[in-house]
Amino acid sequence: MSKKKYTWIGKSNEIISCDEKLKVLNENFEELESNFQNFFDDAILMGCDEKDFKNKVLEMVQNSKFSFGK
Repeated sequence: MSKKKYTWIGKSNEIISCDEKLKVLNENFEELESNFQNFFDDAILMGCDEKDFKNKVLEMVQNSKFSFGK
């Protein structure tokens, strides 16, 4: 995966500019991309349908909820 730099938007629609926050967000996203690619490759190699796998991932993302403070 390439080391992309993303623009991250805060709750108030402001651009997040703190270097440390950007470092953590970008590193986490890079790890997510790498893990997803590995999961995707494994699923396809094991015979899963690409579209079905992607739909399951999209459903997981859409059902994600903030888990702290519960």
